[in-house]
Amino acid sequence: MNSLRLFANGFLIGIANIIPGMSGGTLALVLGIYERLIGALRRIGFSTVKKLLGTVRLKKDAFAEAGDELRRIDFGFLALLGIGAIAALLLTSKLIVYLLNNHHDATYGFFSGLILVSIFIPLRMLKGFGWKESVILLIAVALILSLSVGMGEKQLERVTYKASNETMLGDSAGGTTGFPTYWELGLFFGSGALAISAMILPGISGSFLMLALGVYFPLLTAINTLIEGVPGLLKGALTESMLRSLLILAFAALGCLFGLLAFTRLLSYLLERYRNLTIAFLIGLMVGSLYGLWPFREFSMVDGERIDTAHILPQLDVNLLITIGAFLIGGGIIILFTRLEN
Repeated sequence: MNSLRLFANGFLIGIANIIPGMSGGTLALVLGIYERLIGALRRIGFSTVKKLLGTVRLKKDAFAEAGDELRRIDFGFLALLGIGAIAALLLTSKLIVYLLNNHHDATYGFFSGLILVSIFIPLRMLKGFGWKESVILLIAVALILSLSVGMGEKQLERVTYKASNETMLGDSAGGTTGFPTYWELGLFFGSGALAISAMILPGISGSFLMLALGVYFPLLTAINTLIEGVPGLLKGALTESMLRSLLILAFAALGCLFGLLAFTRLLSYLLERYRNLTIAFLIGLMVGSLYGLWPFREFSMVDGERIDTAHILPQLDVNLLITIGAFLIGGGIIILFTRLEN
């Protein structure tokens, strides 16, 4: 029964981590498992990896050491929470990608409402706001804006490249999206490290950081591609899109592992020594991400995938009203969630 409860807690934390603006750390706090979770995560270190890798020697003492290490880090507790969170991710990722492709403006409006209202959560954590906090906040805003503009330019290049290929090669050029660049793989790695660290902090949303850095939807798309490709994979068919998705998820997973081993300690150190400046930086990331969450865009379709290319002003129509409604619902959810947390 205790195992089922921990799985359910992990499932709820997974849902909170998927929705930008909601914090898995806050939900862990509400569920009464936060201190145990943080204690278990902080006990994980490079010695843990070393002892687990030691089992490849296939010696009895190595397995005994690995078993003792797993008990020391409360592995059973972490495993049940992790399985629940992964189950939540697999069950909801397809829905989010569907909403993005078929109800783009309303989905982005919903996320914008989540993020805008969420800004007030870390604002309440500040113990004063001076010129140092202002500079750090502006640096974070500039960082996110530059990333958003850079990603927009890359998307436009992708559309142009695809169009030129179709002109020269006809239909034979279709069906491929190409492998991610080294810069993109580095971004997935860094985003994974940053997000896994943020996910354990109450009030800070890890999925929001992924959204702000432009990797949120590509990761969900990669997950869906793998899920849909499992039947073909069992038959021995491994497509380029499957390889691309595996590569993206592998680098994000490595980033999460690095974040657990190193970055969580750095983030804890920064919050202890430079709390106000660190929170101001996180607020700047949130403010800057609103540019990337603007719902109304020009777009092109590449291999059945919607690629946004430019921001546009909305027209006064039903779509605008639906988007505003979704925005208000997103903001209302955060207000409700904050009251529950209190």
